[in-house]
Amino acid sequence: MIIFASMKRILLLALMLLPVAAWGYRDHRGRDLDSLERSISHWTPEALKAAPREQQDAYCQTCYDIAYGYLQVDSPRTIYYAQRAIQTAGFSGDSKSIYRNSILIGQIFWAKEQLDSARFYYTQASDALAKMEASWDNPDKHDLEAMQSRLWGTLGNFYAVQDSLELFAHYYAKAGEVFEKWEWWEDCSTLHRNIGEVYTDAGELKKAKPEYELGLQYARQSGDSLIIAHALYGLGRWYQESGKTAKALEYLTQADEYFGNHPREEAEGRADTLAIMNAAHEELYRNARMLGIAAFLVLLLSIGGTLLVRRLRLTKQELSETSAVLDETIQELRPAQKDAKPVLNEQEKAIARLIVEGKSTKQIANAVHLGVNTVLWYRKRLYAKFDVHNAAAFSTEMSKRGIPPAGL
Repeated sequence: MIIFASMKRILLLALMLLPVAAWGYRDHRGRDLDSLERSISHWTPEALKAAPREQQDAYCQTCYDIAYGYLQVDSPRTIYYAQRAIQTAGFSGDSKSIYRNSILIGQIFWAKEQLDSARFYYTQASDALAKMEASWDNPDKHDLEAMQSRLWGTLGNFYAVQDSLELFAHYYAKAGEVFEKWEWWEDCSTLHRNIGEVYTDAGELKKAKPEYELGLQYARQSGDSLIIAHALYGLGRWYQESGKTAKALEYLTQADEYFGNHPREEAEGRADTLAIMNAAHEELYRNARMLGIAAFLVLLLSIGGTLLVRRLRLTKQELSETSAVLDETIQELRPAQKDAKPVLNEQEKAIARLIVEGKSTKQIANAVHLGVNTVLWYRKRLYAKFDVHNAAAFSTEMSKRGIPPAGL
């Protein structure tokens, strides 16, 4: 299922209570639930069946208050009292009580991923709502549409966790029309943020972003900082999933600031936000490390390339010099005339002149643009031609033979 990991945290209370403003739901967790239980403990099913309608309605309301009060702390008790309310409402024909208690139980089974049980109670709620719609004679349909939108939002959640995106979108759209009509901006924001969550978890990021943006737009219209915090968190998550880490941190930081205004919700809201922020920071560090490694590899490749080019140039030079030396060696291997005067080529003449001038091998190599080893080879050749073993003897021999440096 694509969204249980992230949807349950935000959808369970968000859409279970929709629309808060219209319904006027109260949080009874702050009341003395024990006293409420004692106030109805004397009622038996038989007594309730025979009781006047007013007492039956009062009993159903008290059961609902208790069930709702235990919602976050004791789900078995919530189910127990909600079922007692449904049973009593069956005696009195109170469709509204059946409707809202059925949704309450359905949401508990939905959160536990017991979807068949949730479906049963949602169907029961839908049937009760259909009876109310058929008998509704009040021109003011505010309360009726509030109940309709709540059921549609609940069904949207139900089909979302079953990967039925078509039905999910259908019921959410129906609920959204009512929210827009009555300007329930908090509910509009929650609705579109949830749509964004579903599309994000389904991997459809292009569809998710406009929904998150609408969620933030409606949140700002509502002026509720907690709704704004959740909307900012949603956009931050989208940017993180899209690989835009810096932008994700921008929205998540804002969300964290807004969560700070709500002590009761701060712990859970900030925990989710910080989890995404930590992931974003890790992504940044990981990217920085990868960039550092890439830069180092580029540097190594650059250095290697430079050394390779230099080596190729030296190799080319050495090959050229070797070729010239081989040509000269082949020439010398040919039969020579007796008592022939040594013949020097232009390269040898240049090197001989520098030897006579007293230049070192390295100086000669720099002057004639040859390698040191090549110049040493030429020195040996010249010494061999004149049958000498050092530079001084070479200069003297050249002078004896009438080959002065200037005449080379």
